[in-house]
Amino acid sequence: MSHSDVEEKVRILRSLAFHIHKKEPAVEALSACFEAEGRGGRHRQWREAVAMLAAEGFVPALMTAGLVGDEAGQVLRMVERSGDHRLLSATIGALADYQDRQD
Repeated sequence: MSHSDVEEKVRILRSLAFHIHKKEPAVEALSACFEAEGRGGRHRQWREAVAMLAAEGFVPALMTAGLVGDEAGQVLRMVERSGDHRLLSATIGALADYQDRQD
């Protein structure tokens, strides 16, 4: 993964965490993030993830977009089920921090 790909991933995850922290439902927050990314002329890149969001939900869309892997996806499923937006936001923020340190 290139440096710019990691930066993009970190930026999207941080934006998502911010929206969720502000009590925006996770699906709506992720949809807004995908829409914002699409405005940059890269709509095709996110098309499959947007379709997955509508069909399967939040975590499968994150995985389809390549924003999280299998292990993080499993953790996020459990955190999402908890219904605690602060915990979900903090978890996504921690994943962004982890990715940022890997670069």
